[in-house]
Parts: sequence; C-alpha cells; structure tokens
Amino acid sequence: SGGLIAIAVTIFLNYPIDWTFLNRTYTFSSFLGMALAYAIDRQHRENYLQNCIIELNQLEMSKQSEQLELLSQLDSLTGLANRRHLSEVLEQQWRISLRYQMPVSILMVDIDFFKEYNDHLGHLAGDLCLQKIAHELKNLTSRSNDLAARYGGEEFLLLFPMLNEDQIELLAKKLMQRILNLALPHPASPISAAVTVSIGAATVIPQELDTIPAFIQRADEALYHAKSSGRNQYCMSKKAAA
Repeated sequence: SGGLIAIAVTIFLNYPIDWTFLNRTYTFSSFLGMALAYAIDRQHRENYLQNCIIELNQLEMSKQSEQLELLSQLDSLTGLANRRHLSEVLEQQWRISLRYQMPVSILMVDIDFFKEYNDHLGHLAGDLCLQKIAHELKNLTSRSNDLAARYGGEEFLLLFPMLNEDQIELLAKKLMQRILNLALPHPASPISAAVTVSIGAATVIPQELDTIPAFIQRADEALYHAKSSGRNQYCMSKKAAA
C-alpha cells in the first residue's frame, strides 16, 4: 500500500522520489507493521486466555457452591435429605396441594428396638443398619417430587405428593417387605430375628385451616399406635387434619 501511494504521488504530483530511500522506508515500515501486528495479536491471545481462565474459575466456583448447597441439604450418615431440607420441600408441596386440591401423603418410619440393636452390636453396626435402610427408603421415593429424609435418630419421614390413602398404604406394605428382605440380624429384638420397622401413615388434601405440624402429628400418632400395638406393622391415620 505504501509503495502504491508513493507511485501515485510520483505520477500525479510529478514529485521525484528517491527509490533507495523508499525501499528502505518500505522495508522498515513492513517490519514495524509486522512487529505491531504480532504485539496486538499476542495481546488479544493473552486477553482471550485470561477470559477463559476467569470463566473456568467462575464455573469451578459455581460447581463448588452447588456441591456445598447439596451437602447442606443431606444427612451426612445416610445421604438422605436432612430435616431442614425436608421442611422446605414439604412446605413447597403443601402449597401446591392446597392450591390444586391434590392429596399429599407421608410415611413416618421408625426402626424397631434400635437402641437395643446399638447396645448389642455396637454403633458401627448401627450406622451400617441405618445406611442400608436409608438405601431402601431412597429407592422407594423414586419419583422426582418424592423425598426421603432422616427425621431424627432412627426415625425417617417419606413425602409422597399426589398419592392418596390407598396408594400410600400399598407403599407402606412394600417398604415393610423390603426391610424384611434385607434380613439384617437383630439378636436383641423381642419380636423378630431380623430388623423390622414400624410405620405411621397420613394423607390429606390440605384446606386453608390445616397446618403442616398438625399433619405430621397425625403420622406421628399413627406411628405411636403401630408401636404400641406390637411394632413391625403400619398404621393409617384416619383423623382429619386440625
């Protein structure tokens, strides 16, 4: 381009030009242009790499944040939802059931004579027992909106949106059979040679005056009835929510 401009100047302006000087100037300007182009390209590449590194760091931080959030929702021993996360999900599903007048059901599950199990076999065996039962509970809550949570100690709560009383009763029976199929020896149990569970079930189509604590209380009372009636059984709550 510089050479063409010089020729144009020479022809149209009748201006004599030193071609040796032009050649040296052209050569110098070419090297200068290449150097500038290299410097600009290098800067662009460095900026691109820095942006990539920043983006990767942001993705990594986002993944770590998600992992921390997930860990904050789980019980560390069983891998099930913890009580705080259960409260959040139950509140959400309760509002949906209230709005669309759909049933919501829960199972409150308690391991029979778990203290005696720990005393006889030790806490490591007790932890392993909790983990195996938690695995069965998680498999039972297979739908996307279902949730299995550790409610406290050897007690668990399972949430099943959009299931009615007949359906939740079938799940209670299925769960009891799955626990029996584990065949976990319980030498300290007065009712069975293997670990068993007692279950209290409750179903409700929420109304404006109903409350979640009253709903959970229904399942807890049904569980108490199952335990006081000999354990290794389930009980369905028939009482209307308060």
